[in-house]
Amino acid sequence: MRHIALTVLLCLALSGSAYSDVISLWNFNDDDLLSVDRGSGFMTTDFSGIASASGTSLNARDGDPAGQALRLAGTANNGGSLTWMVNTEGFDTITVSFAGIRTSTGFNNNEFMYTLDSGVSWTNFATYDPGTAFTLQAFDLGGIPALNNNPYAGFRIVFWGATSSSGNNR
Repeated sequence: MRHIALTVLLCLALSGSAYSDVISLWNFNDDDLLSVDRGSGFMTTDFSGIASASGTSLNARDGDPAGQALRLAGTANNGGSLTWMVNTEGFDTITVSFAGIRTSTGFNNNEFMYTLDSGVSWTNFATYDPGTAFTLQAFDLGGIPALNNNPYAGFRIVFWGATSSSGNNR
């Protein structure tokens, strides 16, 4: 089986380097923010009012410019989520990575989760605070063999801790 890095680019753009195979990649550099830019998979959200903002080259892949980032904002969206459904058939040692940043009043208590059954149930894998400078978030899911070769795999981030209507994460 091939090793895979699922690159969910929550505020970045990409350029090449020595990485594992990529099954799904979102770079947010076009008007269709939720559509996969390379590979296969789909992203959904229950956030109201998603937008774009300036991105970064941190976690860059495939020569993409540091263009746009997905921007999620506001206390009304505490508990909101981004969900990615990705078929990992033929892959093992799954890793999800992205660059993230928040404002001082943005979401500072985020839960990274995975599913093995198309989202029927979710398991919390880690909690993180992206901080107020772009930081690489990388989740090594290689210790979860059920994610390997799984057509029903998915990943989710639930956002908590925004303290103002303008507080945001990219």
